[in-house]
Amino acid sequence: MADATVDLIISNCVINLSPDKPRVLREAFRVLKPGGRLSIADVIARRPLPAAWREDHEKLTRCISGAETATDLQRWLADAGFSAIAITPREDSRKFIETWVEGKNLGDFIVSAMIERRNRDVRHRQHRRCTTSGLRRV
Repeated sequence: MADATVDLIISNCVINLSPDKPRVLREAFRVLKPGGRLSIADVIARRPLPAAWREDHEKLTRCISGAETATDLQRWLADAGFSAIAITPREDSRKFIETWVEGKNLGDFIVSAMIERRNRDVRHRQHRRCTTSGLRRV
């Protein structure tokens, strides 16, 4: 996609699956228009995940092993250019998450969260519009 062409990016538990989350977030910032919004529902880590989980492809496809901490996500979002980042864990997701893999206490490790922000560059861009009297700035 071209730079600064998108008003809103939404995602539902997809960024978690990417092996290069910082790159995904940089690309999101690049394509957003000034003032554009980002709204992500994803699974985040409450604490570092066991190393064996990170290598488990089944846990990856269940959106478990790709979970990152809010601290890392916040840093990557800021590095990409986003500001005033809000990462809101959904504590009510714990019961549902516990059903994903029996006996693993997943709710102690991961939680569903909303990750939202606006593009840092919110300056008004001047555009040219064709009118009957020629071009004018708006």
